[in-house]
Amino acid sequence: MNETLMKLGSCGKCEQCPVHHRSICRAASAEAMQELSRLSHTRSFEKGTVIVAQGDEADIVGNVVSGVVKLTNMSMSGQQNIVGLLFPSDFFGRAYAETSRFSYEAATDVTLCSLGRQAFEGFIARHPEVEHALLLNTLDELDAAREWAAMTSCHTTMQRVATFLFILSQRSDNRFCHSGDKIPHVIIALPIGRRDIAAYLGTTPETLSRNLQTLVRKEILRPIDTNHFELVNASELVELTGEMREDLESMYGTGKLKA
Repeated sequence: MNETLMKLGSCGKCEQCPVHHRSICRAASAEAMQELSRLSHTRSFEKGTVIVAQGDEADIVGNVVSGVVKLTNMSMSGQQNIVGLLFPSDFFGRAYAETSRFSYEAATDVTLCSLGRQAFEGFIARHPEVEHALLLNTLDELDAAREWAAMTSCHTTMQRVATFLFILSQRSDNRFCHSGDKIPHVIIALPIGRRDIAAYLGTTPETLSRNLQTLVRKEILRPIDTNHFELVNASELVELTGEMREDLESMYGTGKLKA
């Protein structure tokens, strides 16, 4: 781990954490919260920093507080594949595993609330309510992964692109654009490059760009710069996904976006 790119500090009172009520910590009792405050620390990583490398000792776990973490897997042929994205409130790391099966990389500048894996394992053994929340979170991730696999295998490219953008709009850091409308629009920030997004969606960068241009022409998106778009018409974006909004929000609104 690159210590020059990491800042370590006290997490302070967990009740003041901006993702406390959306993470597994929401299940913790007052006693458990006090213990978490003692065990956890905030760590900041610059964009591009490898937080934990594939095959390295899995010595930390915790929650994403801000930013986006990219999960990658190196195949036997040496090809790096993106297998998931972690957003604020998502749990990172793997309990009860000595080595990491994936690489965790800061796709943007990232702040994590982390604690040692072994300390966390002892903590959830003492506080079964948090262990229960972690299990439910894991099952939600499994359901989302299955839904994502089914969606990428049978949906059109536009449906996949629209679904991906809708997920990003739901998992944004509450950044909005005021364009004169009474209701501010969400700003969608692409957390990874277009080539990586295309590979993640099972398409090509050229096809991805054409689909984005179509969404702009339909006035569903308004480009701000290369990596930021104003979501002008969320309803039409949902319609292009081929799914019901309630199903999308239930499956992808608060869980991990993981392939």
